[in-house]
Order: sequence, then structure tokens, then C-alpha cells
Amino acid sequence: MTARVAHAEDLEAVLPVLRAARADSPLGVQLINPDSGALNELLRAWFGMENSSLIIAEVDETIVGLALVQQIDVNLFSDIAYLHIEALYVDNEHRRRGVGRALMHQIAVVAARCAGERVVTMPLTGARSEQRFLSGLGFIPAGSRRIAETAALLRRLEQPAGGRDKRVRGIDELIARRRRSRGLPETPPRGLSLVDLADRAERTDRADQDGASSSMQVNRDVHTRRPDSSATAIS
Repeated sequence: MTARVAHAEDLEAVLPVLRAARADSPLGVQLINPDSGALNELLRAWFGMENSSLIIAEVDETIVGLALVQQIDVNLFSDIAYLHIEALYVDNEHRRRGVGRALMHQIAVVAARCAGERVVTMPLTGARSEQRFLSGLGFIPAGSRRIAETAALLRRLEQPAGGRDKRVRGIDELIARRRRSRGLPETPPRGLSLVDLADRAERTDRADQDGASSSMQVNRDVHTRRPDSSATAIS
């Protein structure tokens, strides 16, 4: 399973997953028609918008999840730049297998690359499992949305799923809240800039993928190795 930023040639294969995400939306048929004939054109128009990115997750070269994100610059209603998640969706058959985490990893890297200090989302389905997933990654309520610091999210995603000590997590969040209350700038983990964190995350991701590929090749060689003709069977 891999996650990456999509290219224009991926859009056709994205449509079935996007239709499933629309069907799962709590807004219902009053606003959404999952089988809209204009969906292809709408997706391509959104993909071509400035500051928009489409992130996909694949299993055996089949798209099983997606995220639509948009960079929001400083404006009248925000004093910082942030990355907004328009939608984050994984198909039913591939949930609870790390697909959502892989998508979020790429989202955090995109946020760091565009100097977005926060990652902001409004849960697509509102399901309890979705809320738990976001809370587990450090997202906190902000009105009707959820918000997380990009640097903290990247550090959280470096840890194995469910493997980080909750006490350490609580201390990190307490320090971050105190710095905000005093008007102090955020301190990236270990003194690194967001770009440095994004570079490190991508290097780690590539190393993990190379290691997984090597392991699969070794297993394949072991399973396909023919028995030695000189070997003697012992009964």
C-alpha cells in the first residue's frame, strides 16, 4: 500500500472512489448525487485549481482512498497559512489497515511544503470512528472543525500506530498550548523547519517502501526456490 500526490492521468481511476465518498456523505441526496454525470468535469476543474492537491492511496495499483486538500493563505479570517482537507475517504474494504494514516502522512508533507502551519479538516462523514482517527493524530476541535499543528502531526506520524506513550503526547500538547497562550511562536519538533520535517518524512517513507519491496522479493525467492536435486528425503 502506498500513498502519493495524484497526477492528471490518475483522475479517471479516482472517480469510483469519489462516487463512494459522495454516497457516504451525511448531506444526503438533497445536495449530493453520487452518480452525477458532471463528476468527471467537476473533478478535473477542481484538480486544475491553484493551491489544490489530490492525494491517493493505492493497493496493488488500485486506488482505495483519496484526500482533497487546498492551501489557504493568510486572509481576513486567518492570521496564518494552513492546509484544509476538503475530504478524506477510504473505501470500506480497506479501512483499519493503515490507508488513512498513509494519506494523512502525505497531507502533512504537502502542508509542510507549502508552509502551512496547521492542518484543518471538517470530518466528511461525522462517524465516531472518523472522530477517533483524528483525535488519535492530535487533531483538536476548532468550532465545527478539527485542527492540528503540521509539525506535531508529522512527528506523530513518525511513530508506529498506537505505539506512542500518551503521557509524552499530553506533555507536548500542554507545552504547545502554553506557548500559544503567551503569544510565542510555535517550536518545530527538535528545532527543525517544516521543510526539513517534510524532507525527513519523505526519506523515511522511501526507505520503508524500499525495505518492503526487498522483503517481498526475498519471500518470493524463498517460495519459488526449487528443491536441490541432490537432497535426500528423510522419512
